[in-house]
Amino acid sequence: MFKRSYNRAVLRIELRTVSPLLIKAGDSGLGPTAAQLACVRTRHADAGVETTVYIPGSSLRGVVRAAAEASLAGRTVVNLHGPVDGYRDPFDMASERSPAGSPTTPTAEVHRSHPLTMRLFGSTRLKSRCSIRDLFPWSPGTARISQADSFTQANRTELRNSVAIDRVLGSVKNGPWDAELVPAGVSFWGDLALENYEIWQLGLLARAFDELNDGFAQLGSGKSRGLGVVRLAVTTLVHEQPARAGARPHGVAHLADAETRRAYDLFSEPADALPIADGEPRGLHRRFTVTDATPWLDAGRHALARLESPA
Repeated sequence: MFKRSYNRAVLRIELRTVSPLLIKAGDSGLGPTAAQLACVRTRHADAGVETTVYIPGSSLRGVVRAAAEASLAGRTVVNLHGPVDGYRDPFDMASERSPAGSPTTPTAEVHRSHPLTMRLFGSTRLKSRCSIRDLFPWSPGTARISQADSFTQANRTELRNSVAIDRVLGSVKNGPWDAELVPAGVSFWGDLALENYEIWQLGLLARAFDELNDGFAQLGSGKSRGLGVVRLAVTTLVHEQPARAGARPHGVAHLADAETRRAYDLFSEPADALPIADGEPRGLHRRFTVTDATPWLDAGRHALARLESPA
């Protein structure tokens, strides 16, 4: 499926903390004043020689994937080759791997054997269509970090003292310990990239974003203590496809030929599934840039609903 480029997209996202956030570092270092539970940090050229707190792309990706899997658990849709599960246990999928030395399974057959969630997020046998890059506390395009912007706010962390209470005795069982938290009201920016994606997969991401925005999914550690409530917004969406595909954006199922659609069990897409957008030539491709991604996410939600409730 990835031997040929049909389409690709980059979603510029802004994630804002509603409650304090803790994504723990592997260790707190040797500093005598360092918190026992410290925030993960990294170095970045735009931040000069200083380190900065950030949100690892893998942390957000895990939450988005879990929310998407929960929304499709127990659901089945029907396509050309029969029923397709919405979600399956990855350990069950691992048990179906071919033994060593057996003939290689065709990639189209591997794709057909995967449930909807793994067709988007991948597995040990199937490459992911979705990748989330690290999020940093400044807006893309900022040349240097000033002292009065979100970088300063995010790195002005707070300490919270905690203890663990013995449920039987009612006394302190463990602690106290210190946790370093990114304060509420701080924004982080990053990118989510899609490659050869179907329109319903954009809708599955939108549904996972809704879970975050509604408070049903949280990010980082300390969720039971009220931490990790965030709001996620798509600020810009950039879609690119071959110029010969025309002046209207399409999903991969519309761009691929009939043989590929059937072999990979792609879901049919109407020609007007995505909103009309102004595109500009980029060599052999055409690029569409939209600052209001809501119609695109709504189109994805509609495509996903069509799969779940076929006419």
